[in-house]
Amino acid sequence: MKIFYIEKDKFLENIKIEDLEKFSDGKVYKSNNKYIEHLCGLYLVKNVAKKFYGIENTEIEIRNFKPFFKNSNLYFSISHSANIVAVAFHNENIGFDVEYCRKTRNFKEIMERFDIKKENPTKEDFYKFWTLYEAKIKLGKDFVSVYTANLGSDYILSCVSDVVMTSEFEIIKCC
Repeated sequence: MKIFYIEKDKFLENIKIEDLEKFSDGKVYKSNNKYIEHLCGLYLVKNVAKKFYGIENTEIEIRNFKPFFKNSNLYFSISHSANIVAVAFHNENIGFDVEYCRKTRNFKEIMERFDIKKENPTKEDFYKFWTLYEAKIKLGKDFVSVYTANLGSDYILSCVSDVVMTSEFEIIKCC
């Protein structure tokens, strides 16, 4: 499994918004920032698919609320948070999430809402729980395998699969 990511602010310094809009799939967002993050995700998934996996037709279709390449069996899952836009690729079904680790949250209160009882949850405890929760939603079912890692000191990411993941895990910064 490979995870590719960009730092949104640096990436946007080097691309025209008009060029990014060529990747639009017609989704409408209330916030321009969310729209730009969505376009960055589409740009990243399509360019990585071509460059690293040799997929020429990167047309995406939605099946059971999940995006898939129309003409490839390569699985992917996109996530973005704060300044990071990332996509995970694997040869099996996956769900992926990345989160910026804000320091000012009531971690215990949020976890208790999800019936997770932990006396003094740390920031890391919370974000591992949260990224796994989000990744499971994106997978669409219970998971068998989990990969969790820090991305720098401010982000945590998790990837889950409904099969045992035996491949190497690699995190690659793009652009």
